[in-house]
Amino acid sequence: MSKYISVGLLLLMMSLKVEAEGIRAVLGEDSVRFIYVTEAWGQEIGSLDVEAGVLSTGTDSTLMHFGVLVQHQNLDSSLKLSVGGRGYYSSIANQNASFIALGGEVLLSPANWSGIGLGASYFTAPSVTTFSDSDSFEEYSVSLNYQLTPQAILSFGYQRIVIKLTQETADRDIEKGSFLGLHIDF
Repeated sequence: MSKYISVGLLLLMMSLKVEAEGIRAVLGEDSVRFIYVTEAWGQEIGSLDVEAGVLSTGTDSTLMHFGVLVQHQNLDSSLKLSVGGRGYYSSIANQNASFIALGGEVLLSPANWSGIGLGASYFTAPSVTTFSDSDSFEEYSVSLNYQLTPQAILSFGYQRIVIKLTQETADRDIEKGSFLGLHIDF
């Protein structure tokens, strides 16, 4: 059932009239993640980005999300900041977890760094915004980025995605470790 929901959300997003689109592919130590991003509304100083993604560990965990991020990027600035929220659904073994997380992403890439940038992201869902079998959620990453072309960015970094389930005493790491990512905009 959850696979049909994620495919439906991706098809819905792809059918919208949009200004810009992109795909993010992230290969972690124990997972693979794909995120489709589209600019739903844009202005000179920023945009409203809508995204849908799925992460799979290949064993017993799947994590899907749908998010809306407000992005600020001034042409004169080397800082790109996005803040917003994501709705997540996860199937772990025989438990289901859903939650609403708030957070954001930041990318620093000054022109004199010749295409190199530093990035970070953080999303959290305390127990008040969790449902089903989940108690809390946290996702964060730090990365070193290199702009291959104006449309493609290669990133390498560290990420951790952790869920606290109500029926387990310890936190469950969905992903923890290094990653290699490719961001393509078209």
